[in-house]
Amino acid sequence: MTDNQRRRGPRVDVDVPTVLLNTAEELFGTHGVDNVSLRAIAREAGVAPAALTHHFPTKRDLLDSVVWRRGDRVAEDVRGRLRALGGRADVSTRELVEAVLFPFVDEVNRDPADAVRWLRIVITLALSGDEIIASGVAGEGDITDLFTSAATGVPALQANSVELRAPIAMFSMLTALAAADLGGYGRPIGPAGLDPEYVEQLALFTSSGLQAG
Repeated sequence: MTDNQRRRGPRVDVDVPTVLLNTAEELFGTHGVDNVSLRAIAREAGVAPAALTHHFPTKRDLLDSVVWRRGDRVAEDVRGRLRALGGRADVSTRELVEAVLFPFVDEVNRDPADAVRWLRIVITLALSGDEIIASGVAGEGDITDLFTSAATGVPALQANSVELRAPIAMFSMLTALAAADLGGYGRPIGPAGLDPEYVEQLALFTSSGLQAG
């Protein structure tokens, strides 16, 4: 019996939802969400298209699951770090930057190759204002509000810096992190995770840019 014949029926040898999420994360992160079809994901995962739509009826359902499988953990870590800074009057710009950066660094170090692709997906969606990202930072514990609150305790920052410069700084920082496996950044990532010196310079560069002027 060939592999194709074995794959005609439901697969019982794997956790199908996990395989689909892993495959979608890889393809979305490599080729872009708009350029990958559900059929392509099913084919790469080795399951029938009907099996995919059984677990994820629409591409939006699958994308949402891909984003928040890691995103819930990262977002809660960011919230916790920003809450810890709230109410202080002596917060440094570096502490504010690290509160956002380090949860993403931890996720990438936990799973270097796949988490970088995941982060590319997140950054692309965030920059386009996609509702998936907006829904994840809204409501109780809103990350934007927590960031703004923590930033008021940074003596080096002025109100207009937070409002206008912070989004530029944060997106630039996370975009650079998501490109850590590319040649232009010297590929400061390997099987063990990110080069600590790269993370240090990224935090330093972002902190300096945020408080400049």
